[in-house]
Amino acid sequence: MEFAKLAEVFRKLESVSEKNQKTEILARFIKEIDKDSLKETFMLLQGMIFYPWEDKDIGIAEKFTIRALSLATGYDKDYIESLFVKTGDLGVVAEKLVSERKQKSIFTKKLTVKDVYNTFRIIGELEGEGTQDKKIKYLANLFISSSPIEAKYIARLTLEDLKIGVGEGIIIDSIAMAFSLPSENVEIAYSILNDFGELVKQILEKGKDIVFKLEPILGNPIRVMLAIKAESAKEALDIVGRPAQVEYKYDGFRVQIHKKGDQISLWTRRLENVTKQFPDVIEYIKECFPNDKDFLVEGEIVGYDKENKKYLPFQRISRRIRRKYDIEKMVKEIPVVVRIFDIIYYDGKSLINIPFKERRKILESIVKQDINKISLSESIITSSDEEAQRFFEEAISNGLEGVMFKKLDAPYHPGRRVGYMVKLKPVKESLDVVIVGAEWGEGKRSGLLTSFVVAVRDEKTGKLLEVGEVGSGFKEKKESIDDVTFEEMTEMLKDYIEEQNGKYVKIKPKIVIEVLYDEIEKSPKYSSGYALRFPRFIRLRPDKSVEDADTIDRLVELYKSQKR
Repeated sequence: MEFAKLAEVFRKLESVSEKNQKTEILARFIKEIDKDSLKETFMLLQGMIFYPWEDKDIGIAEKFTIRALSLATGYDKDYIESLFVKTGDLGVVAEKLVSERKQKSIFTKKLTVKDVYNTFRIIGELEGEGTQDKKIKYLANLFISSSPIEAKYIARLTLEDLKIGVGEGIIIDSIAMAFSLPSENVEIAYSILNDFGELVKQILEKGKDIVFKLEPILGNPIRVMLAIKAESAKEALDIVGRPAQVEYKYDGFRVQIHKKGDQISLWTRRLENVTKQFPDVIEYIKECFPNDKDFLVEGEIVGYDKENKKYLPFQRISRRIRRKYDIEKMVKEIPVVVRIFDIIYYDGKSLINIPFKERRKILESIVKQDINKISLSESIITSSDEEAQRFFEEAISNGLEGVMFKKLDAPYHPGRRVGYMVKLKPVKESLDVVIVGAEWGEGKRSGLLTSFVVAVRDEKTGKLLEVGEVGSGFKEKKESIDDVTFEEMTEMLKDYIEEQNGKYVKIKPKIVIEVLYDEIEKSPKYSSGYALRFPRFIRLRPDKSVEDADTIDRLVELYKSQKR
């Protein structure tokens, strides 16, 4: 399929603001996509080149995109930069320059979707000496072969900002509309495959009923079932029903464990492969699970002081998630245990539609429990509000985050917040937000980023909506191993700086943090229409992706609940 056709769809999507209109445009287009370019088309529709678990990006900043445009069109870099300052959009600049370019090549050909996607993959995979110059030449060649409208979206794809207002929610609704399917089932199918192109391909080849039959593929991470929040034990039990299983909620990070033959892999909820970072966990799995069976189970990896039998705070274990070297040293310094709480696949059979109480029995029958290695989550089954409350208080006194309430007869619902699983934490509510901007400090903080603009997300459009600025909760100097300093934040974010305007810098949305706040109030200052009053940093969330951050719907619900 020609890239010009996809670029025209981008233009149409950008020209309308209503979600229903975007869904209709995309639903019509889905039926026209060439079967051999489904994967590439859907990846570009999401503004993506690499899957989340590949942990790669294109790696071309604005200044290098400007150099590529200069090379392709013959215009001076300073002139291009001046246009960029005026428009604030390199896509618009690229469209103008290509329509007026000084030099044209006689060797150009019409670009296909595959051409564009594969070129971007090559750019992202380049390594070694002279890499940046090679990337610029590959990108320049795309601009040389492009029409003005194609150049506009090639530039935006380069900077991972399509500006078409289409997120996963709209794509799911569009596939549902195109094939007359329930959106909920399309969402479940996508949460299992994590690939829209593959999903549509299977629908076309096997019929639309395949969305009701898809099973996890061992070795490919799925999107896990998510919990909703409750304010009390009574409210939680009212949601999931009585009796319910109440489990400890550990202050670690959620992991899905895949075993296929001799291959064992560990994946975070953000679909990041952390197998190499936890060789000790791999050994635990070999010891505590049947070696002759394949499975997919979920659990929590938690820092654990084996001498004092106490759990360690999340900030400690987060160092192991990010570590790429000195793994054996970290295994000794920060020991961990695994607490298993669900099973999704076992011995050739998907358990997604099996009631939770039966899934739990399977776990109890197959796991050889060892408190210092792997054991099932500590839990009770109760109908009593008072007993559940006592169990919650016991969890808090043991240094845990809270408890989970689980509906006994519920299936597993991948990728969705449903009433099958409810979390109860101490009354003070926190939010997981994305850093999208920052300001350089002054005086003793000169050269450091010290105030961070944070945002929540719109599930349908994929847009990030600002909710406040966080400057407290960080340390000037590291006083304990769990502290996060302004210097560490600056080091972490500097590679994601996209543009600078005075002291303010725009940050590519990659880093999720957890914040507390005093109150949510309506405010025209931020794009969400709301502001967090006195937000303060609690901790980094390297286990969460931007897609795991809290949503505007959640923010509005919290705003309404505080009014109640």
